[in-house]
Amino acid sequence: MRGPRRVALAAIAAAVASCAAPSRQLTTRIVEDPITLPRRMASISMNVTGIRYEPTDTQGTYWLPDFRLGITDRLEWVDLLGLRYAFLDDRPADGRAPDPVSLALRAGIIGIGYSSAEGTFLLPVASLRLLQHVGDRWAVSLAANWSAQWVAQPFPRTPAYNDILIYSARRFSFLSLEADVTRQLTDRVALGVGAFLEQGTDCVSPFCDWKSRTASVDVVLGARPLSWLTLSVAPAVGVRERPDIPLPTTYPDGSPVAIRPLSVTFASLTCRFAFYW
Repeated sequence: MRGPRRVALAAIAAAVASCAAPSRQLTTRIVEDPITLPRRMASISMNVTGIRYEPTDTQGTYWLPDFRLGITDRLEWVDLLGLRYAFLDDRPADGRAPDPVSLALRAGIIGIGYSSAEGTFLLPVASLRLLQHVGDRWAVSLAANWSAQWVAQPFPRTPAYNDILIYSARRFSFLSLEADVTRQLTDRVALGVGAFLEQGTDCVSPFCDWKSRTASVDVVLGARPLSWLTLSVAPAVGVRERPDIPLPTTYPDGSPVAIRPLSVTFASLTCRFAFYW
């Protein structure tokens, strides 16, 4: 589903589903956010990322919309075809005793369709996130994420890498690990540091032979001037590598396959805004 249509459907769904007031409002302190949205609270956000790769001199801009809706204080509707459930909550709002940490599992589909040439295709996702609020100024988060593309009858393709070292495959998956530490600087401004590791394969299983590996670090400066608005900016740097394996030098039509380096470095800047109601 294309970005604008996805956002439009999310806005309609949120407007219909969140007629009543949420069970509680977020504070202006980002570090206090729960692992799932409060009941009946909705959120629409947009990430805009500009990125540049070296030595291939490739650059681009990417838009990533996101939709969330709190069904209960522990169950969240995500991106129209996904759910996130918090098994543990270290700061419950309903008077229950706090758990040692917050722990939430997300599962769903971010895309589904049908092609006359390849049949049905699915884009499933799953993630497990752990969150710990430390005192009144710190939050630590760890997450494991899996995403994939499955196609019923994929076209045979000549193995090759593009200029950002993404492997050409109709079936693929990515497994990633994230770690973030956030400190509240003032009542409305927070600063975070994060690390990211990702491995890509050319099949749905994350345990196939790896085709790319990525590592990056970022710094996130976030501000919440109002309880219903969050703004952030996040510069990042990283590296992606591919295995040194023999690859075809020509396509079936005789045209040459581009030779790519074994690694690329990149620098990016992400701007994000999120609305809550």
